[in-house]
Amino acid sequence: MANTLNGKRVAILVDQGFEQVEMLKPKQALEEAGAKTQLVSPQQGKVKSWEHTDWGKEYSVDVPLDQAKPEDFDALLLPGGVMNPDHLRRNEKAVAFVRAFFDAGKPVAAICHAPWTLIDAGVVDGRAVTSYPSLKMDLINAGANWVDKEVVVDNGLVTSRNPDDIPAFNSKMIEEFAEGIHAH
Repeated sequence: MANTLNGKRVAILVDQGFEQVEMLKPKQALEEAGAKTQLVSPQQGKVKSWEHTDWGKEYSVDVPLDQAKPEDFDALLLPGGVMNPDHLRRNEKAVAFVRAFFDAGKPVAAICHAPWTLIDAGVVDGRAVTSYPSLKMDLINAGANWVDKEVVVDNGLVTSRNPDDIPAFNSKMIEEFAEGIHAH
């Protein structure tokens, strides 16, 4: 997969409480494939992760959400964690940022609880997705076709259920990000 994503810029949108492994492992895979990743957050300076059952490390924010422009990126990664997407889905700028990737046909990868933000962005209706099981009814009620598989791809949208699915998630994410713009 080396150099598959050379020249691609990937936004990683997070808020407080994102699941650390769901950011770190995909970020590492993207960078090993040649992408330039940037942590985008409504938080200023640093944003704190969640590691299993407690707070994890803090990470530097590369681009504050207020200054982030979807047109500066080729793709979007949305890590999960329970708190993270709950914060993001209530932030109008975050929801608009996510929606802009779909409006432009750019690929998006969302894992675990991250599809909550996709619901508020209004982008799951009619799409096949997976997620952490507790989101199943939320996604179905938003019009998605929820599937219990380690990774689901639907026209540039890659979703997975949990950290155990990261290897399959990373593989499909890199494949979709390499393909670039997807027709609506």
